[in-house]
Amino acid sequence: MMLDYQNQKKWNSELDPWQSPIKLDLKMAEQVKLAAQPLQAETSYQFTSIEHRGNNLQFNGSGRIRLLGRSFIFKQLHFHFPAEHYLNEHQFPCEWHFVHQDAIGHLAVIAFTVKIGDEMLSLNPFYQAFNLAEGQKTNFFAELDLATMLAGQKEGFYNYLGSLTTPPLTRGVEWWVATTPLSATSEQLERLAQLFSSANARDCQPLLKRPIKLYAAQKH
Repeated sequence: MMLDYQNQKKWNSELDPWQSPIKLDLKMAEQVKLAAQPLQAETSYQFTSIEHRGNNLQFNGSGRIRLLGRSFIFKQLHFHFPAEHYLNEHQFPCEWHFVHQDAIGHLAVIAFTVKIGDEMLSLNPFYQAFNLAEGQKTNFFAELDLATMLAGQKEGFYNYLGSLTTPPLTRGVEWWVATTPLSATSEQLERLAQLFSSANARDCQPLLKRPIKLYAAQKH
């Protein structure tokens, strides 16, 4: 369904106050050092299909990750132009969301912002000019080594409780936002965005005194 990002206030008038996205920076976060990485991929991520969702492309697949020791199953990957979360007052041109769910239905999203720079070969299959119309779905086969992406996050991940950023704006979503952006060329981002005529990023929401933590592995 095509969402009207120019009239976001009309999406829902009765929301849980802890919404996403938010602005994140080092000054607001409680820093937590761990003996091991807080996010640990248990498998590679296998993608099997892609569908055009109106304002977005959704890459469906399977995989498994542990978040602070708790197991979550990968459901889908999608993107936002520009990035939805701000990092240290900066908004990047793109943001990837890896959506997961645990055995009792809790949602967790791992978010990576993207800066303009060198291409990442592992993500090349996702930066294509996909020939899909709204509502269409087709096969898409790719494998992504998420463990390598996680290992590159030496400064860790912000963690907070929020919501989905598109209706129904489901509350109680656990967010893990990478501190270090991924990189892509401007040509890659243009190819991915060319199916869409406008931005698809939700406005930043009030923080409302909710706790923000920054988890990282201790440096040896």
